[in-house]
Amino acid sequence: MVVRWTSWLLGVSLFAGSAAANSFDKSELVKAAVIEKISRFIEWPQTPGSQFVLCVAAEHPQLPVLRAYYESTAIAELPVVVRVLRPQDSLAGCKVVFLGPKDVPDLGRYRAPAEKDHVLIVAEGADVARGGAHVAFYSDMNRLRLEVNRKALEACGLKASFRLLEVAKVVE
Repeated sequence: MVVRWTSWLLGVSLFAGSAAANSFDKSELVKAAVIEKISRFIEWPQTPGSQFVLCVAAEHPQLPVLRAYYESTAIAELPVVVRVLRPQDSLAGCKVVFLGPKDVPDLGRYRAPAEKDHVLIVAEGADVARGGAHVAFYSDMNRLRLEVNRKALEACGLKASFRLLEVAKVVE
């Protein structure tokens, strides 16, 4: 299925005009925005917190653009904080962990901590959700594609909105 997100792409284009984003390619900004949009369609168990913590793998190539994009953004009325995640770090406190290409082969080591702490695992690439990520996105013929691993999401205590499931390929 194809995701058509014209309204938020307009927002990304407006953001791209700001001084903080001038050094980033629009495709990088779109990838940063995808994480925000996916997060808005996930239901977490009630957990206290005053921040929406986005944990990003330390060597993730998107880290600079993620920091710039989320500098003054809120998700679920909470300010977003980008936290760099090193291999030995705990996922405690994270709402979302965005894995880099180097972390995807080692996806299994993130699953148990994510289940314990109700952390959404997002990664980029086709078939990454089938490999255990909760949500994966990738570009195919200039269209954004999403895959959702509903079984992995449920094991983590998370629930995807039917709107997200409508536009995504559901894999097990």
